[in-house]
Amino acid sequence: MSRPFNRIAHWLLAGGSLLTVLLTVLLTASQSHAADSPAPDGQITRSHARALYGQPFYPADFKHFNYINPNAPDSGTLRLGAQGTFDTFNAFTTKGVPASLSGHLYDSLMVRSRDEPYTLYGLIAEAVEYPASNRWVRFYLNPKARFADGKPITAADVKFTFDQFNSKDAPIYRSALDNVESVKVESAQQIIFYLNASHEENRLLPFQIAQLPILPSHDRERYDFSRADFTLPLSSGAYTIKSYEPGKQVILREVENYWAKNHPVRVGHNNFRQIQYDYFRNATVSLQAFLAGGYDIRLETIAKNWSHGYTGKAVESGKIIQTLLPRKTNQIQAFVFNTSSAVFKDRRVRQAVSQGYDFQWTNRTLMYSNYQQPHSLFANSEFGQRSAPNSGELKLLQPFRHKLPVELFTQQWQPVKTSGDGNIRAKLQLAHSLLQQSGWVVKKQQRVNRENGQVLSFELLLTTPEQERIVLPFQRNLEQLGIEMRVKTVDLAQYIQRVRNKDYDMLLRTISHGTTPGNELQQYWHSQYANEQGSQNVANVSNPVVDAILPYVRTAKTLEELITVTRALDRILLWEYYVIPQLQAGQWRVAHRSRLGYPSGTALNGYLDFTTWWEKPQND
Repeated sequence: MSRPFNRIAHWLLAGGSLLTVLLTVLLTASQSHAADSPAPDGQITRSHARALYGQPFYPADFKHFNYINPNAPDSGTLRLGAQGTFDTFNAFTTKGVPASLSGHLYDSLMVRSRDEPYTLYGLIAEAVEYPASNRWVRFYLNPKARFADGKPITAADVKFTFDQFNSKDAPIYRSALDNVESVKVESAQQIIFYLNASHEENRLLPFQIAQLPILPSHDRERYDFSRADFTLPLSSGAYTIKSYEPGKQVILREVENYWAKNHPVRVGHNNFRQIQYDYFRNATVSLQAFLAGGYDIRLETIAKNWSHGYTGKAVESGKIIQTLLPRKTNQIQAFVFNTSSAVFKDRRVRQAVSQGYDFQWTNRTLMYSNYQQPHSLFANSEFGQRSAPNSGELKLLQPFRHKLPVELFTQQWQPVKTSGDGNIRAKLQLAHSLLQQSGWVVKKQQRVNRENGQVLSFELLLTTPEQERIVLPFQRNLEQLGIEMRVKTVDLAQYIQRVRNKDYDMLLRTISHGTTPGNELQQYWHSQYANEQGSQNVANVSNPVVDAILPYVRTAKTLEELITVTRALDRILLWEYYVIPQLQAGQWRVAHRSRLGYPSGTALNGYLDFTTWWEKPQND
């Protein structure tokens, strides 16, 4: 299939100029360099950075990212709250409930900037080298890089890391690394990854390799991914575990003489000597603890709390500040159908059930108009469907016309819209018609299968009691159709286990993509991961058209090409009704102690990163 794209640069970097964008180190291979290369691949690029689209914004001698505060002071302890519990420090296992600490404990070869579509800058790797063909990638390690025990980070550790994540005990990571053909340690500071020739256009793969958390080969006994326990990890990052109370608290301390403290990609980050996580059983207890001074920053996810829950002396005196920060992440909350469940195999049934969710009434009455209704799975971004398909999308979709809903080719998918007064009779009439067409009829006020008498009944699995009040009106609307939706709320550990085992009919789930969508789309929607234990394809989608479109995410060479692919994919997933998009938010709701500061660039960038916050000096 030829590329259906117009290769025109589609973006300007935030706060930058086109001249600055061109600053990168591009080296055309000399004869001697070519002789040392793994293959005669023409132009060889060696650089401090690598951009998926365009060129890196920051030059080789940059001092820090523009969106942080380079003068942020170091101070004592940042206290954070977490909900639920934990029973392991193994962040990579498919067993147990891991503590949410991996972002503090591990560094990677390269680090992503937050003011570019997708660009990595060297950290453990001081340089990256690759050919125009993309058939291999070589990393040159910084000889200063150290683990928390002081031992150097070497190419052998990178190889060990790859082997661990490519093992049977790490299925999610293994799937992302499938197309690495082989790995060769060339020296203590040099390692090369050969990519599968049949996937040489997989431009995302080197970026995934570069962002793996690096593990120590000299302490490999700690990293048995089949085990879930309290074995303490050996950190390659800025923090290590100081102490913990199982299921309740973890205290991290800054690694003494952390080698990258003043590295350009780390300047302005990690501004506290300690980070303390306290775990709370539910959102109500967590909010009470925050208001009482128990911890310092709270990301509020419940609209009712935001509108009415922040009261008391600390709020009235200004010691607690409620802040709205711009949110530009591609994230929505949605009801997800398990398409492997017998009742949800038929698209018409899924569409009928979606007619029962009244966003307008729910948002106004129960969520204080805090949210927007999603029109895409890629909310707050340009990657989702807009109006009818354009010529580029149609060229991608045309070969599959006979396998896709006919409406997809001429219309934009629309969510269910109501007047918001609670009267959804017209929507229920449409649902009734769809159910009748698919063989589900009403007998004695129950919706049953015309052929076998099976009742149309399913379970919605939740993990927090606070979600129940939002879904009960949905349940009542479905009752009018004769459909029984049972609402089941379980604790976090049970929820995780049931999701891993695909033991559910429907979930209320956050669907999140990176600032620039990538290979997570493969894991969310490809049939390879349908019905696989622990996979991210929670809808168990197995659709040959989706499978055929997904490779174009990997091969897109410009941002415009990627947008064309994701919009086409978005249309397929929405018109097939694999999910019911529930809500999206254009802002982060953050409550914090007034003594804390954060960079304005964080807000402009739309990425919420508490590692860039700091404690203000007392005279501020």
